[in-house]
Amino acid sequence: MPAIAKILIGLTAALAAGWVSHGPLGRGEAFVNRLQAQSEVVIRQAELPDVTVRFPRDPLARQAILSGNANDFQREGQGLFPGLNDRIRDVSGVSGLRWDDTDCCAPERS
Repeated sequence: MPAIAKILIGLTAALAAGWVSHGPLGRGEAFVNRLQAQSEVVIRQAELPDVTVRFPRDPLARQAILSGNANDFQREGQGLFPGLNDRIRDVSGVSGLRWDDTDCCAPERS
């Protein structure tokens, strides 16, 4: 059997195993659920009840999407005081974050 065929068979098997584990077996969904729960704890500890966090589910992603009322100091912190952005980034497994300001900061329509 040629070497390229062995490589392609191994690659196909590895991709199939990863897809089965994270798709039908639900390990990817469980991981994202755990990230969301840990991020919600961080928000509760920061005492910002108007801020919510969610993670995309279709497709699954590790990027936190925050929304709600928080000023620049609460979001970014200052000096030795970390803001909510840094605290969420410190949750193990979170790849990044962004703020969805459409809920709280959209201009009023006349």
